[in-house]
Amino acid sequence: MMDSVSFINLEETDKDLILSFALDEGDGLVRSLILHRMLFFESILPEEERGTKVSLEGEDLGDEQEYLNTLEEFQFDGDVLRIKSRFRLYVVDAGRLSPEDFEVIKKALERQNHDARFQVKFT
Repeated sequence: MMDSVSFINLEETDKDLILSFALDEGDGLVRSLILHRMLFFESILPEEERGTKVSLEGEDLGDEQEYLNTLEEFQFDGDVLRIKSRFRLYVVDAGRLSPEDFEVIKKALERQNHDARFQVKFT
């Protein structure tokens, strides 16, 4: 069964741009799927560690893969979002989100992708 997005949250500072998807776990519980771009000191990181990091709360990729799990593609397919990172594909149902939420997602992805490190697709 596909995870369902209950709501999104956007945090933007001088140092970070974080887009979080709250995935419904039932009984009022959620876990977060996070797209995190470090703006402040990314330029000092090795090339392979730059870009938007993808993490899922409670998922253990191991230390090395966690730092290298960068976003490669974000696909909008109607109400389904396909988020492809270096080590995993996350597919979530965003049917509960408003059109305004989708606009927030699109604008956040534009800012996270200022250097064209990942693809954004609409199908």
